[in-house]
Amino acid sequence: MSEKLEILLVENDDINKSVIKAYLKHNYNVEIVENGPDAIEAVKNKQFDLILMDINLGRGMSGIDVTRKIRTFPGYETTPIIAVTAFALEGDREEFLDAGCSNYLSKPFLKSQLLDIIQQSINT
Repeated sequence: MSEKLEILLVENDDINKSVIKAYLKHNYNVEIVENGPDAIEAVKNKQFDLILMDINLGRGMSGIDVTRKIRTFPGYETTPIIAVTAFALEGDREEFLDAGCSNYLSKPFLKSQLLDIIQQSINT
């Protein structure tokens, strides 16, 4: 049996954390952090296969700030980072991709949409 991929979920909303963890727990190992500094610490200590990044993390660093910082770490230059966010205005997707995100998924989303975008991201 192959090892499960390691996913880092950066999300500060308890309901979103629970839903995403439930969607992924059978197929992936999921580590959850709530803010930018914890996300940066997590990637310093472990190599993740994929990162799910909320953009609005409340006070402090935004998901864009965190993504830009993570991209500077060795081994994370090309790691898929998916922006998972309620920001869905015209131009938001492009802003997140320009900031270093590999892909974008707007909330709310279906389990199938999340699993599909993860598969697309790790297979490219």
